[in-house]
Amino acid sequence: MKEAALRVRVFLCLALLLAGCQYYEEFRSIKGDADIKEEIAEMRKAYRLCLQKYEGDTAAVKERCAPYAQSIQEFERRAPAAK
Repeated sequence: MKEAALRVRVFLCLALLLAGCQYYEEFRSIKGDADIKEEIAEMRKAYRLCLQKYEGDTAAVKERCAPYAQSIQEFERRAPAAK
């Protein structure tokens, strides 16, 4: 009888442990998605500031703001689709 009760407790502990791992994995996925979206937002802000800074100089905008646009495009390609 004690052996059966012990097996049940071990089984329940393992089940809870595995369930916790699943929730942690889901949390990491959601956190990663949020981090990517935050990075994209920061790059867009920097790009807007660059465009404002060189507003009258088309050549300077192309030269100095292009890296921001390229980075934004790269991040958006890697970003998860909106859920």
